[in-house]
Amino acid sequence: MRRARVHELVIEQIEERIRHGGLQRGDRLPSERQLSELLGVSRPSVREALHSLEALGIVAERVTSGPESAKVLATEPSDALTSMLRLHIGLSNFAEVEVVQTRLIVEEWAVREATTKATAAEIAQLTQMLEAMEKPGVDIVQFNALDSIFHTSIAQACGNRLIAYLTGALRDTVERHRLSAMRALGPWPEVSNRLQAEHRRILRAISAGDADAAAAALKDHLHHTYPASNSVW
Repeated sequence: MRRARVHELVIEQIEERIRHGGLQRGDRLPSERQLSELLGVSRPSVREALHSLEALGIVAERVTSGPESAKVLATEPSDALTSMLRLHIGLSNFAEVEVVQTRLIVEEWAVREATTKATAAEIAQLTQMLEAMEKPGVDIVQFNALDSIFHTSIAQACGNRLIAYLTGALRDTVERHRLSAMRALGPWPEVSNRLQAEHRRILRAISAGDADAAAAALKDHLHHTYPASNSVW
């Protein structure tokens, strides 16, 4: 059996144990030697598999001294999940319009859920994001970074962490196109004022608990930001 296949087998075995409840977040993994004996594979193959799982953010190093040092299953999703999604989307050569359409579907669901699930603290955080965007002198790059936080914060407020990570991946995938689209809308001061008004409309609907109004505001906002995609929506 070639080494690459053995490496994949180790990952599959760990995945199988996670799926069936044998391993959970924060659990300590067996040592390389123990995994090697348990799975009947070489320690280099086990090491390679563990390095791959670390890169994906699934396995983390528990920093301790002595023999207690060990690999553990990550307790929280990491940015690696967003990076992996972004890479897969980018490498699949999806058209910009496909990504934007998917983003609309995902974010529309999220904003509807946020109208009933967003806490007072989350509403306050969204308000702070808008206040930061509205400060004098905020340029398009700074605005875009805050805009990303605003939209991903809405996704986080919906109560579904996977939706939040997917929202971030979809937004990052069209990062370059988004900036180009914003620059093409006209003079930045005018564009900024309009985008701020659209964000305020979304937040008002969330605060009011009006799911239909929030979804409509989001859809109008994305249609305005990506006018080239409107003909196929």
